[in-house]
Amino acid sequence: MRLLKRKSRMFDCIDAIWNPLGGSCPHECVYCWARALIKRFNMKKYQGEIRLIAKELERKFKPDTCVFVQDMSDLFASEVPDEYILRILFWIKQFPKTTFLLLTKNPLRYLEFNIPRNCICGATIEGDRHFPKISKAPPPRDRIRGMILLKHPRKMVSVEPIMEFNSVFVDLLRAINPEFIYVGKDNYNNHLPTPFQGSIEWLIRELEKTIEVRRK
Repeated sequence: MRLLKRKSRMFDCIDAIWNPLGGSCPHECVYCWARALIKRFNMKKYQGEIRLIAKELERKFKPDTCVFVQDMSDLFASEVPDEYILRILFWIKQFPKTTFLLLTKNPLRYLEFNIPRNCICGATIEGDRHFPKISKAPPPRDRIRGMILLKHPRKMVSVEPIMEFNSVFVDLLRAINPEFIYVGKDNYNNHLPTPFQGSIEWLIRELEKTIEVRRK
């Protein structure tokens, strides 16, 4: 995919999107907008075996911009070879004045690499309850643990689409110590176990006491 000159569908802080990986995302989340797009337009680039798109490692990035890395799949999925991740992280290091937003549902894998300081390490954590029929990604509690263990100076969390959670979820998110958190509902009518609006508002109010919350 070319370097898109558009805002991310997911985040308002993004200047460009960069997809250096091809192939299918192994998580197969039922609510994934990218998965639906790939199916609708039969996008061969994001089907089949995971592969590195070598020409994307020739891209140049402008300073003082923010680039979202791999919005069409998960760079840190267990199935992605170490070599691919290392080559992508090496290229990121060549642009120290550019900020790169990483987002994964397998943040324990962050711990296996030396993530450049010009990255924001993000994780999608929809709640603290596990719904195995919705996604093949690691359970939310494993993602939370990975983000708590991660010592990178810049972290963020995307609670989108938010799903049913226990009251302890707010404390678990605080323990991650993220720079900011996005909170958003299911925007595509996927019939997910969405909490009552009052519960969502309570979560946001509690988080805002110590963390910047960005509503979606």
